[in-house]
Amino acid sequence: MQLIRTLLFGLTLAFAASAAEPGTPAPGFTAKTFDGKEVSLADFRGKVVFVDFWASWCSPCRESLPLYDKLAADFGADDFAIIAVNLDETASDARKFMTQHPVRYTIVQNPQGDIPKAFGVSGMPSSYLIDRDGTIRQRHIGFNKKDLDMLRAEVNKLLGKPAGAS
Repeated sequence: MQLIRTLLFGLTLAFAASAAEPGTPAPGFTAKTFDGKEVSLADFRGKVVFVDFWASWCSPCRESLPLYDKLAADFGADDFAIIAVNLDETASDARKFMTQHPVRYTIVQNPQGDIPKAFGVSGMPSSYLIDRDGTIRQRHIGFNKKDLDMLRAEVNKLLGKPAGAS
């Protein structure tokens, strides 16, 4: 019985250690956009990257995606990028959603769910702010419009800009 407890405790620690937390390197991934272009997180090394996990069935995503699009436009593409990872099992559901909520940043599909597993996503939407060196600086579960000011301030800080600048 003690052996089983020890094994279960070890598995729990291994799972907890695998979650992508602030201060740890972001898990690398490669996925395809809806038009078939292959995108890798490594392609964005040197930029501050916001990785957002979303799905068409996620109510808060309806509010967050357009606001993140404005954030991406405010910062420009030179030093900041957003990668939205869609988790819909059916591409047509995601395409319909994107028609209703168009954005200009990168959206990749991951219906098999290996990318959110690597990040340890436990709720929807979930997002991760990654610095220029590939280290996770913020992890957020859910969406609240009020959090955008904090996100903007953190991006400015990581870009080396004064608060309020973008």
